[in-house]
Amino acid sequence: MFRRRVFAEILQDMVEHVRLNTPLTDFRVGSVIRTLLEAAALEDDEAYFQMAQLLRDFSFTSATGSGLDRRLADFDLAREPAQPALGEIVVNAPRPVLRDTPIPAPLTVYCDATPDHPRVELVTTRNGLMPAGATASLPIPIVATVPGAHTNIAAGQIAFLRSPVPGLEGATCENPISTSGGRDAETDDDFRARARWHIRALPRATPQALEGKAIGVRAFAASGDLLGQVSSALLREERPGESTLFILDATNRFAVSTETLLVPETVTAAATPGTRHLRLAHAPIVPATLRLTIRSPGVPATLALAAGDPALDIDDTTGVVTVGVLPADHAFRDASGRPAAGLAGGALVTAGYAYFTGLIGEVQRVLNGDPLDPIGHPGWKAAGTRVRVRFPAIREIGVRLIVTPREGHAREDLLGPVAAVVEQYINGLPLGAEVVLARIVALAMGVPGVFDVTALAPTGNVAVLEDEIARAPRGSVVAS
Repeated sequence: MFRRRVFAEILQDMVEHVRLNTPLTDFRVGSVIRTLLEAAALEDDEAYFQMAQLLRDFSFTSATGSGLDRRLADFDLAREPAQPALGEIVVNAPRPVLRDTPIPAPLTVYCDATPDHPRVELVTTRNGLMPAGATASLPIPIVATVPGAHTNIAAGQIAFLRSPVPGLEGATCENPISTSGGRDAETDDDFRARARWHIRALPRATPQALEGKAIGVRAFAASGDLLGQVSSALLREERPGESTLFILDATNRFAVSTETLLVPETVTAAATPGTRHLRLAHAPIVPATLRLTIRSPGVPATLALAAGDPALDIDDTTGVVTVGVLPADHAFRDASGRPAAGLAGGALVTAGYAYFTGLIGEVQRVLNGDPLDPIGHPGWKAAGTRVRVRFPAIREIGVRLIVTPREGHAREDLLGPVAAVVEQYINGLPLGAEVVLARIVALAMGVPGVFDVTALAPTGNVAVLEDEIARAPRGSVVAS
């Protein structure tokens, strides 16, 4: 077993060996022979040190810093950098505007420093709009100017514009939802924990592998705007070979983006006899929207098929449609002349459908792979399985609390902080997590100046299904 030896031990062994095997007797500090032995012992000590470093860096369980980065690069893992929080704001005008008023980006807003966090500045990532006759703008996405967990801010805490908005003198702003997704750079311990999870999931077909691969995926619009970022994921098996991966959006918008083909897509202009598998140009598709039209040579009427038709098997995750046995006049006929599965030779097939874009579409591409981008999206799931990516159902939670202040504290000064801390708790719950009433009361009681809290709603714990997520929209937590 390797044991590192140090300078003093090495030097003492050298001195004893020379003393026993030579007539030399002067080994005092400063003597010629001792100086020569010290030089050799220093080199040996350095060699032992380098070997110890090599052994430590060889295992990711003991490597640290850049050594840990180099070791885990062998597993295609990189340390997660710090990330800024994401959210949205609404700009409020003191009076209704007379016409549509643009709010140019970037607009800087900020949250004042508190005992819990420093001042945080955020900027809008796209232009906003104040509709004519309104006093509140449409929601505008924002991102913190610096990364870090401290940029996660509770709803209602961003209230300041760093500079006025042209055409909206006296305007203010607010964040109707908490900013989220901000995190510090991954520590060595967190990186090691993720590496252990990753290595256990290397077969790729495991739930942990699919969940881990989805986390951190971002989706962008063509304009460059961030549409969403996966903060966590949970895989649920529905039946053998078919599962649903529920993803959480760090922006808390859960925007299900889809696009519909206004002009039917030509899937095949002239099918070869017996063609069974058709690949649509876009995926994942919204299954119920698929409409397939088949025009077979020599047949005057076209054949219209829709999702759910027994002649079609649709893999909505990859956009592959498998054709079964069609009606007799459109069917492919085998060598004996009997109808068989597939298209007749020369058939023209067009399709109309809607397909997922945004965060759902991007995660689906990561898992399934993209034939048009095999290097950037090689795929992750096992062949022969279907994994559908979906957002969970949002379970809105209403909370009503009666707050009793301590002596010397005004009730009005406590209502906002109590509502904010409860909102932050509910909006931070993971998929399927129960809303615990005792936790709500404890958090409210923890606000400085609160003497007692009575919960009017909910009256007990709120059970949340495994495909649901609890959320508290702005205004759903009322403290009085």
